[in-house]
Amino acid sequence: MKKILYVLLPPFAEHELPYLTQPLRSDATAMKDNPLYENRIVAQSMEPVEAVSGFRLLPDYTFDTVPDDYAALVLIGGYGWQSEAADRVEPLVARAIGSGRIVGAICNAASWMAGKGFLNDVRHTGNGLDQLKLWGGGRYTNAAGYVDAQAVSDRNIVTANGSGHLEFACEILTLLKNDTPEAIEMYRTFYKMGFVEVAKMMSQAKPRFAFNTVGLFTTDNAGMVAFYRDVFGFATQWNGTDPNVEMTLGAARIIMFPRSDFELMTSRRYAYPDGTNGTMELSFDVPSFGDVDREYERAVSMGAGAVMAPTTEPWGQRTCYVADPEGNLIEISSFNR
Repeated sequence: MKKILYVLLPPFAEHELPYLTQPLRSDATAMKDNPLYENRIVAQSMEPVEAVSGFRLLPDYTFDTVPDDYAALVLIGGYGWQSEAADRVEPLVARAIGSGRIVGAICNAASWMAGKGFLNDVRHTGNGLDQLKLWGGGRYTNAAGYVDAQAVSDRNIVTANGSGHLEFACEILTLLKNDTPEAIEMYRTFYKMGFVEVAKMMSQAKPRFAFNTVGLFTTDNAGMVAFYRDVFGFATQWNGTDPNVEMTLGAARIIMFPRSDFELMTSRRYAYPDGTNGTMELSFDVPSFGDVDREYERAVSMGAGAVMAPTTEPWGQRTCYVADPEGNLIEISSFNR
């Protein structure tokens, strides 16, 4: 089990810890049976480290005894990052970055990173660009890489401002692959919105079904594919031989399947319309009345069967009907003069 090391300089900001430390060891309702990581504290000495609140935590390691089997080095913010003790953290961060480990820095720790030149090659954030410039001095040369966001992850370096502890944690959890992306996003949403709002969201009635597609049973897939591709602009990756065809136009989707194959698959025979199929239609909207006329003429010129020429109906719609090569009705219409 690899370690996540948290560098604490007194007085540290303890509110920046729990969103990251807790999900490494527990799920939503119980402790993890097989956690991937363990949380460990690194400090200047083995003496208790005091938080801003006055609470104190016992370190596991000092700067001189940091183990090699760790996955991430996380610098927690607070008011100690301008002290002499902070200088002793620099070689730890340099080694972590050099070995490809994850390095996180939040609040004043991100400003300290700027002052040591660690943010000069990555996109980053912190407690505002002005503070990074102030703390960074001449060693901070990447103002162009500053992103005005709660937390930013780039090339295994995660930075955040002092109020971005939730986003900071989620970026690190993602890099660690501690859970699925969906679980991490749900974790972020839960604590961002709160229990009441999430409960309301999840209790809202969901439809029993989601409408999927329109299916056409065909006698000539190749002819139908060419028609819907050339006349209406549907796209497909059909290889020309498989019985099942999928075609898309934006969010719309149609599928085609040979009648003979469908009868074999379902072990029964079906009755099919003779001539034009008057039981259903496919409907296409176009921008204006003039487009109805133009698309009707174009479709007919490219092999569509002429069923009803463009007509302006009493309800304000200009519409027309053609038929595809297998007799399925197609409406082309617009409500826009």
